[in-house]
Amino acid sequence: MHGFRRAGSRGRRYRRIVPGPDLVALNASMIDKILSGPPDPIVDGGYARRVLRTRGRRTGLVRSTPMGVVGLGGSQYLVCPDTHRDWARNLAADPDCTIASRDAELPATTVPVPDDEAAPVVVTYLSAMRNLPFAINSFPVGPDATPDEIRPHLRTIRVLRLEPRAAA
Repeated sequence: MHGFRRAGSRGRRYRRIVPGPDLVALNASMIDKILSGPPDPIVDGGYARRVLRTRGRRTGLVRSTPMGVVGLGGSQYLVCPDTHRDWARNLAADPDCTIASRDAELPATTVPVPDDEAAPVVVTYLSAMRNLPFAINSFPVGPDATPDEIRPHLRTIRVLRLEPRAAA
């Protein structure tokens, strides 16, 4: 859960933010917990923890990231508060991924969604995560934001619909 941040207030260049050992250890612990415990269902209007597996855009290696998968309107989504995070950039380079739990490995392709579809997904994600400050604080809006308040920020937030695909 790391990426790039603007270097300076006027510059357009970004400098790489490397995660500290605490974040790496936290992610590893969360992945172990997700893959060892019974999976919660991904219900409409809520989320469930899963492990996202992407292919690294530079290395080609499989990368695992703990993730909250959002269910809304019969579809499932990934929400990223910062388009510069590695997992989001990996999916921009190769949209194929796997969503894993203890009981299943589900191959999927991610599809960027239009703003009118994305804003309600972000509302659902923020509402579901309201008691998790580490997740909420990454967004440019608060947990009670409306779709109209979210829309102006969607250029910096990535929302991807998960489309099932056949296993390779």
